Amino acid sequence: MKKKIKIAVYSRKSKYTLKGDSIGNQIELAMEYIKSHYPEEKYNVEVEVFEDEGFSGGTLDRPKFKRLIQEERIKPFDILICYRLDRISRNIADFSNLMNEITELGTSFVSIKEQFDTKTPMGRAMMYIASVFAQLEREVIAERIRDNMIELAKTGRWLGGDAPIGYKRESYKVVDVYEESEDNVLEKKKKTACKLVNDEETIDVVKLIYSKYLELKSLAGLEKYLYRHDIKTKNGVYFTANRIRAILSNPVYSTNSKEAVQYFLDKGIQVFAEGEKAKFDGEYGLIAYNKTKGHNTPRPMEEWIVAVGLHKGIIDGLNWVRVQDLLEKNAEKSYRRNNSLNAILSGLIRCKDCGEYMRPKLTNKMDATGTRKRFYYTCVKKEKSRGKKCQAKNVPGILADTRLLETLKNVFVPNSEVYKELKKMTITKEMDDQEDELETLKKEYKKNTIEIKNLIDKLKYIDVSVVEYVNEELKNLKNRNEEIQKKIDKIESDDIIKQSESIQVKKGAELILDIIDNCFNTFESFDIKFKKDILRILIEGITGTKEELEVNLLNTKLEESRKRIFSDVVTKEIEDIENTVEFSGEESDDLKKV
Repeated sequence: MKKKIKIAVYSRKSKYTLKGDSIGNQIELAMEYIKSHYPEEKYNVEVEVFEDEGFSGGTLDRPKFKRLIQEERIKPFDILICYRLDRISRNIADFSNLMNEITELGTSFVSIKEQFDTKTPMGRAMMYIASVFAQLEREVIAERIRDNMIELAKTGRWLGGDAPIGYKRESYKVVDVYEESEDNVLEKKKKTACKLVNDEETIDVVKLIYSKYLELKSLAGLEKYLYRHDIKTKNGVYFTANRIRAILSNPVYSTNSKEAVQYFLDKGIQVFAEGEKAKFDGEYGLIAYNKTKGHNTPRPMEEWIVAVGLHKGIIDGLNWVRVQDLLEKNAEKSYRRNNSLNAILSGLIRCKDCGEYMRPKLTNKMDATGTRKRFYYTCVKKEKSRGKKCQAKNVPGILADTRLLETLKNVFVPNSEVYKELKKMTITKEMDDQEDELETLKKEYKKNTIEIKNLIDKLKYIDVSVVEYVNEELKNLKNRNEEIQKKIDKIESDDIIKQSESIQVKKGAELILDIIDNCFNTFESFDIKFKKDILRILIEGITGTKEELEVNLLNTKLEESRKRIFSDVVTKEIEDIENTVEFSGEESDDLKKV
């Protein structure tokens, strides 16, 4: 009896090119390996191929690779084959974690080019040695690219992407650049070089943002100022605090004065400049390269490459440094203030009138116990517009937090309806994978395949007059098999997705049950971040007004009477908060009583 074996073949290529090891070549070599090591007379081999083209080996975020892993976790393969080690990953940590996972699931890994098989101890050892060298090679390439970037930085060019507000891009010459190729070498390419030039339509907005920040000394205060004066971005949307911070912290606006250069030197960052630009006399602007990595993830400042650009700076270097100092001080104050506030609904609660988020504001009065300052949640739109675009009344903070937790404890109790519903979700259900249809399709596919083989075998013996008829029949059978294969692929793909989703639902339900069983009794002992994380798991949404707080939990809607936590209750606490006119924090002058 033949031994049944399930094999996954994975292939990857970074770019859609004909150079290097193409997807087709990788798969062909893998199939030859399978035929030679697992012959048909001894093995019943089931092969599934996963192809990713146009994706880097520096990340595991690849569609077919993720599907391979999903399938592996549901029904593990016996063997995973790839042409070369770095087709899986060029990152040794990612590779090592993957190998540990599939090994635990009983899957062997084979790399054709490196010629190792993890079924043997020597193969496993060689695999990790090869992965170390693969990452070393990648890091060497990265170092070369960084050196190349430094050389580019010295030119002061704008290296790509949209120009920041206040500037426009302008092409000025064609230059040679070096980029990493599929074969792990640096290739020389011709590209159009760009520089930044002032954009007269938006440059005044940048100047206003910097001057007003030095005046108001508050990101939130500046955000409200721009909102109230209807000052928007190039795309016609209002400035957010995060967008404003990005503008204020961008070195591109600073002149290359000695004060600005010294600021970066103090941070351990070298500033590159050549010729006239090395005078640091404020004649040019600055550019920071290497600020982000994949998917716009910020890099630490010490990894930046700063150079004097070809453009004119908008903000005097000394004032730019003053802004950075102010941003850092306010960030420290904000961290202390937000952590002392302990507002657990922050980032969850929205205004019932306009749908905008509500954020906490601290008063100078204490709660009834005298141990905690009172606060309330106020609508962001109302606050920014001084009540012109929303007039929703504020939600009392301590009361809202307390009543919400009481409600959660009453709803999420063992043997409650919600608890029983979650218990059902933890039971793995049999997937409706359309087995009957799948079996029928596979039988038809096999039958057609046999007929095709028989017809081909008979072609050399049949009369010439019927060849055309036989060819037409062959064509019909092949077309039908292509249709059948598409249906089979879709059903199997849908099954994988359903099973993966089922597993995620099961894990989510188990997590919530764990919270119900173990966390609520000790909730007050957790830090603010953990409390918020728990609420985000349990709550779909919260809307609030002065009179009531309405909450929706999970996918289960509460009865109308139970979801209204305040329900027309006006307490002494609400009256006290509404009569409060003194507020602490950097924005006290802008806060008014309701």
